[in-house]
This record gives sequence, C-alpha cells and structure tokens, in this order.
Amino acid sequence: MQNNHKEHLFKILVIGDLGVGKTSIIKRYVHQNFSPNYRATIGVDFALKVLNWDHETVRLQLWDIAGRRSITRD
Repeated sequence: MQNNHKEHLFKILVIGDLGVGKTSIIKRYVHQNFSPNYRATIGVDFALKVLNWDHETVRLQLWDIAGRRSITRD
C-alpha cells in the first residue's frame, strides 16, 4: 500500500511597527485566544500552526519579529 501523505513547511515572517498587533494576531490564529495585556516582543518569537487537508499536512512557522523601536535605538 502506497502512502500518499505529503508534508509542507512554510516560514512566515510577520513584520510591522511596534504595537500594531503582530503578536496578538499570531496568538489568536494559533491558540484561539486574545489577551488585552500588552507585552512587547524582544528579538524574535515564533509559533507553529499545523493544518491537515486530505492527505497533506501543512506546517506554518509564524515568526514574530519585534517592532523597530524595541530592537534599535533612535
């Protein structure tokens, strides 16, 4: 019996200015929750979302890149 299961990995960078909601969007999509408590991302954080369609697995690595003001000094 032949296994036709396919797996795919996509790395997605989520970038934008400080405080626009990048982390909130990622947490809502991956963990189905929202927190009104704001905590700035320092450096890079990532989350994994696994989706299954028919005989394919899609893994989304969502990279949360810190907003510009939290990683550099102006």
